[in-house]
Amino acid sequence: MADSLVLTGVKDVKKHTGTEMLLTRPKRGGDTHSLKEWWKVGPNKCYVMCTVFDVTTASGTVKLVLDTNAGTNVRIDHDGAFNFSFYGMNEVRRGALFTSAFELIEHYVFPAISGGKVMTVTPAGGASRPNAPADTSIGTVTVSGETDPVENSIESYTAAISGDASSLTYAWSVSGAGAASGSTTGSTFSVAYSGTTDPSTVTCVVTSGDATVTDSPKTGTLAIAIPTA
Repeated sequence: MADSLVLTGVKDVKKHTGTEMLLTRPKRGGDTHSLKEWWKVGPNKCYVMCTVFDVTTASGTVKLVLDTNAGTNVRIDHDGAFNFSFYGMNEVRRGALFTSAFELIEHYVFPAISGGKVMTVTPAGGASRPNAPADTSIGTVTVSGETDPVENSIESYTAAISGDASSLTYAWSVSGAGAASGSTTGSTFSVAYSGTTDPSTVTCVVTSGDATVTDSPKTGTLAIAIPTA
């Protein structure tokens, strides 16, 4: 995903196109946060009043900080991976990217100081951006259980996946001589077989709630013989 907005002054957000960047206010009240000057090294730092945005993706949350005042006007574009572009910068001299715990990742020197393009400074020993969660997969769905039932029996079936996906949900069904006996959404499934001459197929559709699953939903089936007397 991506997001874009225009900040005017220290708190007015306009032309916001997404939901990743969220203006935050300090717990003490007011519209700006008081932060130590991140561009200076050493213990003798002053404080500067800043506008702070929480920027959240599936990877986590970072804080985008801008040294703002009443005359600030800037458009901020976010590419969805914690990389930012700035346009029409007016009355904004510096910015920075912090972790959610306010550990400095990198900082920005805007044209009011650099005299040209936005300079990105990566400090020695700086923190890292949050890592994107790894992809998961369901893989192959294997349905196991009795394949040669007798008439009027009730058999139990289970589904197993070959992948590493989690937050799994199940949707079971059966055709032919079989009829569902009990829940069709649990990790196991019971089938009652009648004395018909139809073979059956037990089917399980597995869905994962993982944000980064690559192959959801997936289906597994098991062929069942005609019930015997």
